[in-house]
Amino acid sequence: MARVGQVFFIFKFTWRIYGYIPLNMKINEFCNCGMLRRTSSHITALYNKALKGTGLQITQFALLKYISLLKVTNLNGLKTVLPQDRSTLGRNIRVIEKLKLIKTTVGKDKREIKIEITSFGAEILENTYIAWKNIDKKIASKLGEVKQEQLREIMNEINKIKSI
Repeated sequence: MARVGQVFFIFKFTWRIYGYIPLNMKINEFCNCGMLRRTSSHITALYNKALKGTGLQITQFALLKYISLLKVTNLNGLKTVLPQDRSTLGRNIRVIEKLKLIKTTVGKDKREIKIEITSFGAEILENTYIAWKNIDKKIASKLGEVKQEQLREIMNEINKIKSI
């Protein structure tokens, strides 16, 4: 007997090896999110492998690059160019700060932290940029100009989707 507050959902189920599965589910169903996540992991691994000799991962390289381009910045400034939340940015900042690639100082408001690249960080960034440029060119070459442009268009369209 159902108690107050319980909700029941009725599905058509069929018995499979692993238990009950809705009849219309398939193991090889295409999922936009799943495909994008697999592709993202794959491309990240390719870039990380290419950058291995530099000591940086692709995420650290991107962060260091934007810190360098912005000269002196803070978490809010970085958030405008990197699609990460403040806590993720903060953790990544601490990692590259421990590597002595950046330095942080307290701003006018004690809650604000100013972030800037060190000379050592600039040297590492320069070497990593060369490795990044090489892998980026190789991937672009594999895709070709037409597919590269299509990929940009598709990613831009996906980023425009706000809610459904």
